[in-house]
Amino acid sequence: MADEFLLNPNLPIIRPNWAGNPVQNGRFLNQFKQGNQSMLLALRWKLTRNTQRQEKKEDAWLPTVEDPRPFLQGKGEGMVWLGHATFFIRLGGITFLTDPLFYGVSLLKRKVPFPVEPSELPPIDYVLLSHGHFDHCDKASLKMLRKTHTFTVLTSLKMKDLIQGWLPGISIQEAGWYQEFSLPQNQPKVFYLPSFHWHKRGMQDNNQILWGSFMVQAPNHTLYFGADSGYDHHYKEIQKLFPQIDTCLLGVGAYNPAFLMQQSHTNPAEAVQAFKDLKGRTLVPMHYGTFDLSDEPISEPVRWLEKLQASGEIPGKLKILNIGQTLLFSNKV
Repeated sequence: MADEFLLNPNLPIIRPNWAGNPVQNGRFLNQFKQGNQSMLLALRWKLTRNTQRQEKKEDAWLPTVEDPRPFLQGKGEGMVWLGHATFFIRLGGITFLTDPLFYGVSLLKRKVPFPVEPSELPPIDYVLLSHGHFDHCDKASLKMLRKTHTFTVLTSLKMKDLIQGWLPGISIQEAGWYQEFSLPQNQPKVFYLPSFHWHKRGMQDNNQILWGSFMVQAPNHTLYFGADSGYDHHYKEIQKLFPQIDTCLLGVGAYNPAFLMQQSHTNPAEAVQAFKDLKGRTLVPMHYGTFDLSDEPISEPVRWLEKLQASGEIPGKLKILNIGQTLLFSNKV
């Protein structure tokens, strides 16, 4: 039972009768099916034999890496996948960078390099920071970016202290779910929206910082950045508020074993169902191929998606991007 509901009182709420994110004893409550991120589940994972162990060992596939600089140095409307959940997006004349991650994280090394020197990234207006997990909120990457770029961080409730501790004086806005960030009227609108996930960076900070996803809405194009999320009904709720979504960036990796990962990430079939719920026009998969985070073979997400496409399970378009590859936006992708 929540003892309070939190939101940013200075930002508009876009969902009728939304009181804010429920909080109990200083921790945000998950409003979907009950997740369990206990250490016991993590221990069970480590003690359980991976049934795909041999297949994973023999899987030598890696994503192709392209040079993104022709797009980065231009003015075209579109986006480039930079690996994992990092995209450079140019929409409505404004530039966005999602969940910047230039290096390895903790003990995990990148399977493929970041496709450009971070200093070569063009000017960035906004960094969209979805949540506090280390592979999405990376101190080293943000500090490196700050050396060469001036930007505003758009992020979740209770994230400000963490980010300003790393980047003193940084411009930052926090939002709760179903809130619109305060941007100039001539720029795309940006909204913070739900995801089925959780927060943890230290031993005792479980769910003390909110997690979520983003919608970026320009007059001619609407893009959804799904960040990290398990599958649940929130995709249908989002579609009710945004009935014409052009591009959906959805995670398709880090899903096995399901008993641990299903509360945090979607497998390809679940991502396709989320895409159906969102009624999007183009599905762009992410969150695979850059790091080894889970038990499935590294190429399985792509192979699974290709089978779903071949069987007619994916409405609209599927765009499987190479790292560094550009997807240009037209009025309708």
